[in-house]
Amino acid sequence: MKNIFTFILLFVLAAGGIQAQTLEEVKAKKAELMAMQSEKQAEADAFNGELADLSKQIELLSGWQTGISGLLGLNFGGSNNWAANANPNSSSSTLNIGVNGYANNIKEKTFWRNTLTTNVSWQGLDNNTNDDQAGSDFLENRNGDVLIASSLYGFRLSPDIAATVLGDLNTSVFNFLSPGTADVGVGATWTPSSIPNLVVVAHPLTYHFAFSGADAVESQSALGAKIKATYALELPGGVAWTSNLGVFLPYSNDETTIPFIDENGVEMTSEEGLFEYTWINSFNIADLWKGVGVGFTVGIRKAGFEYPPGLQSYTALGLTYGF
Repeated sequence: MKNIFTFILLFVLAAGGIQAQTLEEVKAKKAELMAMQSEKQAEADAFNGELADLSKQIELLSGWQTGISGLLGLNFGGSNNWAANANPNSSSSTLNIGVNGYANNIKEKTFWRNTLTTNVSWQGLDNNTNDDQAGSDFLENRNGDVLIASSLYGFRLSPDIAATVLGDLNTSVFNFLSPGTADVGVGATWTPSSIPNLVVVAHPLTYHFAFSGADAVESQSALGAKIKATYALELPGGVAWTSNLGVFLPYSNDETTIPFIDENGVEMTSEEGLFEYTWINSFNIADLWKGVGVGFTVGIRKAGFEYPPGLQSYTALGLTYGF
């Protein structure tokens, strides 16, 4: 009996030793495979970097790089005898369409950057569908209209600095240049290689045309300086942010009498010059589902020649799709 117990004890100890040895071997094998994986991943990362560089060279050698994205916001609402609603019998509709595009030709010594931003929205509203007075139909009232285009041509003096010519347009689609502004100027542009998505334009010789949208106000023009900055950044969460700022600084202090109606409906006048700025920021989460994403754009503008009381602004929210 004693021999049997001794045999069982030796068998258990031997099995435990074999298991411990097997576990150590598995751990060592895992560590070895992880080390090999790290080496292969480093090689893959190196290949990916080389492929990205080659793709960039192909784009530069092939000529034009183009892109276009669209934004669509659509809403229909209505109620019929809904007692809790402030307007129990009502209907509303909203449509917002935006298009952003670019066409760039960037070479070693020259570049040509072109951008286009448009946004148009309509709204229909009937607060009482049961009365005899018809409300505004869908697509009848346009409550947003933006058209901004820019063309920048440059000859590089160094990798980061270029002599440039700029044409800039800021108006609307359906009320083209009524009101609106157009600029033509020359100067320098900074495209720092350390910040690939930053473009800063400084044009001290810019001729500015301000077109009036009022019958009683004549269009004006002036010589001044144009400053523009464009930047794009990939934010956490896959959010792409694009910011565009444009400022015109006139050299003269000439002012024009601009009539307007204040918030209380009272007719007023104001003496305004041609200083103006526009700042537009866009946020886009692309490809949430089969290329469809969500986009949001907000723009502010100060141009006393167009609207003396203060800031102009617009917002757009909707689904996006890029081509």
